[in-house]
Amino acid sequence: MEVTGITGLIKKIFLMRWLWGIFAGFYLVAYAFWIPAILDRLLFVVLLASLTLILGLSLLVDGFSGALELEYREEPPALPFKRAREAVGAILLFGYLLVYLPPGGRIVAHWPLDMAITLLAGVIILVYAIWDIG
Repeated sequence: MEVTGITGLIKKIFLMRWLWGIFAGFYLVAYAFWIPAILDRLLFVVLLASLTLILGLSLLVDGFSGALELEYREEPPALPFKRAREAVGAILLFGYLLVYLPPGGRIVAHWPLDMAITLLAGVIILVYAIWDIG
């Protein structure tokens, strides 16, 4: 039985793996540029920023590849370790949620929206990594 109406629409949005890959990747890439403002140990900043950028860019590639697959009906070449990259990327997104908690850590004015998208994208990407749905 197919669910219709608003429930069906919400279900379809949550099952758009490519969309959530783009959200997660975009936010990870953006957070990589926040790291120097948050941390001061150079080696840790470089390592964390590198990991964040690599995972963010790989999730962006996954997301845009999925969108192109819908358009052209051809399966693009896949990057390796997709589920592992999604799981680690989701964990990083959860870690970056910490910048929203103290009032002094809020770097941008639209922080509630960023925080909500980060949390939702992290949860959905983690679900995808665990159950490989979408």
